[in-house]
Amino acid sequence: MKVMIIHHQMGVYGGAETLVTKLSTYLTNKGIENAILALSKPPEAVEECNDLQIITPNQSFEYKNWSVSFSDAIQLVNEVLALRKLYREHVDKFDLVNVHNFPAIWSIFPKRKPCVWMCNEPPDLWYDSDNNHSSQMKVLRAAFLSVNKFMVNRYIDSICVSDKFNAKRAFTRYNKQPEIIPYGIEYELFSKGDSNRAISMFGLDDSFILLQVGIISKSKNQLASVKAVEELRKHIPNIKLVLAGLNDNGPYDKMIKEYVNNKGLQECVIFTGHQHKEVLRDLYHACDIALFPIKTQGGWLSPFEALSASKPIIVSTEMTAADIIARERIGVVTDNIVKAVLEIHNNPNPFHIMAGKGRRFVAENLSWDKFCQNMLTVFENTLAQRTNM
Repeated sequence: MKVMIIHHQMGVYGGAETLVTKLSTYLTNKGIENAILALSKPPEAVEECNDLQIITPNQSFEYKNWSVSFSDAIQLVNEVLALRKLYREHVDKFDLVNVHNFPAIWSIFPKRKPCVWMCNEPPDLWYDSDNNHSSQMKVLRAAFLSVNKFMVNRYIDSICVSDKFNAKRAFTRYNKQPEIIPYGIEYELFSKGDSNRAISMFGLDDSFILLQVGIISKSKNQLASVKAVEELRKHIPNIKLVLAGLNDNGPYDKMIKEYVNNKGLQECVIFTGHQHKEVLRDLYHACDIALFPIKTQGGWLSPFEALSASKPIIVSTEMTAADIIARERIGVVTDNIVKAVLEIHNNPNPFHIMAGKGRRFVAENLSWDKFCQNMLTVFENTLAQRTNM
């Protein structure tokens, strides 16, 4: 079996990129030839996985958060066309295609190959496309979803998702029953860290530290964390919120920073920008609580990375892994961040016990080897089904 993995942008080494590199490395170690098609290479992935075969175009494409704008729409079209060109040039060398985040799924038209979609979340026309947008945008979004449904039904043989929440969404939208394969966590990495190094690096001495990891975006909902700190500083004067993730100077990023400045929160909120995993590991160990007021898009890995460091976590009720966290009783699932933080601050022992249970859950259940083996089984079954058709 030869596997082509498509992930449209790897310019920032986040959760989705970790998944792709772990899967590629696993397949290589199993003697299965594979390659990653992408529009950019992350330096960190090259450092960690020198044997990765990443095929990119001659033209460079910078990673960015999509927003609802004409210029972004043009760039998106250009990226889809570039990825499709790469696909057509190389697809005949492979037996199976594994597509990841949008718009990778649009790159496989018109050549049909056995195809498995790792659906991190069913795509929308940019996450910002809410009810406040124009009727034209609503029409465009509806057209986008229709085209995407056609692409899935026509070109995707199997869908994989990480949890029941996304399985329900995928089935409702595409009428295909997905395989549920929870992601792996780099437990060995995140379970060890130097809290003092992070405290020194970001000036966090004598602080009660809240940490949110993830690219600054509406889907990650950093504004909820900032607003919580605005209220919490009345009760916890030494509170600091660390927002560790790429800030791209886009509309949401600008809005967050303006809010911080207008409310006089500059001393309470620290923007670190994109950080290497070793720095994130130290930040997890340095924090008192990790916050994840995430909406229904992305951010699945970070709460479990924090649990690997035995840190109490607070996740939103919308966060797609909330059902796992609630079921296993390894974190606080709530949309009232202020109340939850004060409960942990005032009575930390039960929550540290909960975090310790979460650490054990991650170590015993969420390995990348288990994830990759399950993905390989889906690959094999998909090929067998196509052969028998």
